[in-house]
Amino acid sequence: MAERLFHLVTAGDWPAAGRWSPPSLAGEGFVHLSFAHQLEGSARLHLTGPGPLWLLEIDAAALGAALRLEASRDGMQFPHLYRPLEQAEVLGHWPVERDARGAWGLPELGASAAEDAPPRRPGAPQSAP
Repeated sequence: MAERLFHLVTAGDWPAAGRWSPPSLAGEGFVHLSFAHQLEGSARLHLTGPGPLWLLEIDAAALGAALRLEASRDGMQFPHLYRPLEQAEVLGHWPVERDARGAWGLPELGASAAEDAPPRRPGAPQSAP
């Protein structure tokens, strides 16, 4: 899979070490992941709390056969992980907060980490992934 993969998690939910088994894994059988161009819609539709959040970049190569592309919102193909997410599979992370209008201040993501810009509204949650 050539595109970069991301997962949004509330700051208080990400474990200090080990693995992440979000409620979607128990309820739907998979961890929701997104490509960069899908993040804004995913955050707007699924993350309604005040924040803050962490945006995690996930190592697609490490996910193996547990990673599947499946049709979801509006027929778009989304990456789904059919097992817990291991902390070692997180390549990088960014703090994400709501701006004055209530929109999530996501970073500008390029084709690679070297092309990324920082979040539009920086602010670090209490603990880092």
